[in-house]
Amino acid sequence: MDSSEGRCALCGSDVQSELVPLATTHRQLATWIATKADAPLERGDRICHTCLNHQRITHSIERLEHERGELTAIESQIAAHAVSHLAIAQNADLEFEQRKTLGDRISDRVAAIGGSWRFVIGFFVVLAGWIAINVAMARGFDPYPFILLNLVLSTLAAVQAPIIMMSQNRVAARDRAQADEDFRTNLKAELEVASLHEKVDHLLHSQWEQLIEMQQVQLDLLQQLVDERHASRAASS
Repeated sequence: MDSSEGRCALCGSDVQSELVPLATTHRQLATWIATKADAPLERGDRICHTCLNHQRITHSIERLEHERGELTAIESQIAAHAVSHLAIAQNADLEFEQRKTLGDRISDRVAAIGGSWRFVIGFFVVLAGWIAINVAMARGFDPYPFILLNLVLSTLAAVQAPIIMMSQNRVAARDRAQADEDFRTNLKAELEVASLHEKVDHLLHSQWEQLIEMQQVQLDLLQQLVDERHASRAASS
């Protein structure tokens, strides 16, 4: 990777930072950048880090579109965030807690109480006491066949069931939001990992070229020493 002052071949702005030669990038990425550029690019042209990172993410998005077809609205949004390197992780549970209304709190409380052993045990205690009192009394307030008790139980079931369903619907909505958040995070991570692979390939390619260059310098020095030795032997003979 060469460091020099110059002009980026893509954005055209003067930069005072490291410029990356297009030849040192991954061959597939370099070919794609050259085909997408407004002006013809050569392998010796250089681009800035900002343009290179943008092109890496855009290239990954295009490959994603090729594999999955047309991206959905969510995938396009995540891709835009990945290009801009913006964080997308959110706490779905916290958002649901902040949006809770009074009715939501009541339904959650009713569901929590109705789904506990305390409610079941208390319900059987009240039921047994109701029956025992009306059987023991000569004129109970609800004699057999306990019509009032049946009315109370029916009313309780009719009211309790929809309230519990409200709470369960909220739980299902929260799970869907959490699953959507996980999908967004995983998709962005996939794009970022693909970009990291491109960066690693670029570093390996650049280091490989430097090693070849150093090896060539060593070979030239060895050849120079051999030529000097041959010349000295010829002069002495």
